[in-house]
Amino acid sequence: MNRKRAIDWAIVLVSMSLLLIACVYPQHIRQHIPLICLSGILAVIFLVMAIKDDRPDYKKEIAGWEKESTRKALATEIVLLSEEETELCIWDIYGKTAVVIGRDIRENQVDIDLNNSPYASMVDIEHAVMNYSSGSWYVEDLGSKNGIKVKKAMDGKIYQLSADTPCKLECGDVLYVGLNRLLLR
Repeated sequence: MNRKRAIDWAIVLVSMSLLLIACVYPQHIRQHIPLICLSGILAVIFLVMAIKDDRPDYKKEIAGWEKESTRKALATEIVLLSEEETELCIWDIYGKTAVVIGRDIRENQVDIDLNNSPYASMVDIEHAVMNYSSGSWYVEDLGSKNGIKVKKAMDGKIYQLSADTPCKLECGDVLYVGLNRLLLR
């Protein structure tokens, strides 16, 4: 029981007690008629408020379900796209919390190796990192030479990211790492 509901019920009980006392002992209370009216009105008002608070708010629940159902799906894989929109390589990111994008030269550990991509020369050894936090993926440029751009699926615009500034990603977004295009799906 929340605090507001408890206060409403307490006021109802006090009002009902005053009403009962005023009705049972009218000779001991001056102006018992106004006291009966006032305590009766208060009891009814706060009883309605307490009962109304007890019912679940179905409109809020439905709005929450609609919001959850319309939320975009979480990206579970990254696809390297060719100039002709064909899939060159697919990396699974389901269940991961961080993914490093770059070129593997055996000294470093990258999760998405673009060493054999069409524009590998434009990719730094550790170019960017994607982190999963609070139910969403975020990409961050690690101070790379050629930077990171993101084409947002919702508006189709391409945004240049600043180094060390995370950008929230959603399914359908395309990362431009050098000239390589990585689709989140």
